[in-house]
Amino acid sequence: MKYKIGSILFVIFLALSFGAAVYQDSQKKKEHMVKVPAIEDVVSAAIDIGGPPGPNKQPIQMEMNNNMQKMTVAKIIYWLSHAEYLGSTRNQFTSHGGGPNEFVMKTKDGKVISIFDAVDPISIVVTNGWMATGVSVSDQVTITYDNKIMRLKSPDLKRWIETDMSKIIEERIKEQ
Repeated sequence: MKYKIGSILFVIFLALSFGAAVYQDSQKKKEHMVKVPAIEDVVSAAIDIGGPPGPNKQPIQMEMNNNMQKMTVAKIIYWLSHAEYLGSTRNQFTSHGGGPNEFVMKTKDGKVISIFDAVDPISIVVTNGWMATGVSVSDQVTITYDNKIMRLKSPDLKRWIETDMSKIIEERIKEQ
């Protein structure tokens, strides 16, 4: 009888300990999540064309009065709100030839969210030293928000950056 009560108390203790650990982990993830704005709170959105500075690199403004463009921004907000937080990034590859193409939203409260392709660095040894480049990370995007750089898993948002955003940029460059 003595061992049954001890066993039951031990199982209860383990269950409570496990529950507390899971709760703390979920709270840690919440700390790092982006406060995704509602579409009504977005005052501007634009695609900043990456690469070295040049005359054809003016941001492409999303017209928030245009229903199709507003719908695109709403989709991006939806994908952000359903993205899986993967953590802060320490190894985002940045080219010395200029930054990446990025989608930038500004909100009524002055917050700025920048979204761009997640790219990890790789390097190889060559005869006269080493060479570095970047490799796109499958299904992941990098965002900057509130002075933090984070990785999110969002296959739909990644696909939009790689296809739709790239097409918008190509069309703009052809126009000029």
